Amino acid sequence: MYPKVNQNIMIDIKSHDQSCRSIIAEIGENEILISFPLDRNMIGLLMEGMQVDVIFMMDDDQYKFQTEIIGRKNDTIPLCRISKPQEKEIIRIQRRDNFRVNSHLILLFNETKLNTINISAGGILFSCGLDLELQQGEVVSGTLVVPAIQNKNSALIPFQAQIKRIHLIKNQDRKNVALKFIEMDKQDQMKIVQHCFEKQRQMRLMSR
Repeated sequence: MYPKVNQNIMIDIKSHDQSCRSIIAEIGENEILISFPLDRNMIGLLMEGMQVDVIFMMDDDQYKFQTEIIGRKNDTIPLCRISKPQEKEIIRIQRRDNFRVNSHLILLFNETKLNTINISAGGILFSCGLDLELQQGEVVSGTLVVPAIQNKNSALIPFQAQIKRIHLIKNQDRKNVALKFIEMDKQDQMKIVQHCFEKQRQMRLMSR
């Protein structure tokens, strides 16, 4: 299962502990053309011969494959050429490995400003007061504020989600609420994936 033309993808450059978003421009018989990232500092990292991972969403699942940068192509916009993997080399990322990280993001929910405890491309966990009336199984709407990596503007990501669990915190007038996303724009979902990648990298750098 290959990504589609004009689909958003994530490029993970492990050798430099960095990642960036890109877009599929063309899929050929032996290679795939992708757009260069907007961040010029990232363009300099995508050198011929470099090994990278490509992550993309398909039918609410995440997939990835390893590939190599094989050159550039000057088109209407400059494009990067990567080798096309065999379909069997594209693997589905298990749900339990869905890039869940601890992250305190702003959550606008029922006209209330809250903070997340952790987040993944599939859902979030947040804490709130007991006065916020919620029921397990209920479908809710909200907006997540995700800080941008390549520019100064944060992304406001609207979503619909289902309440999967509500856990009362002992000796506190609070509860933890787990949400599973059921409706979200694919581009917004990739922004969350990228944020989770960056948080994971920060944790690895701190542990060195």
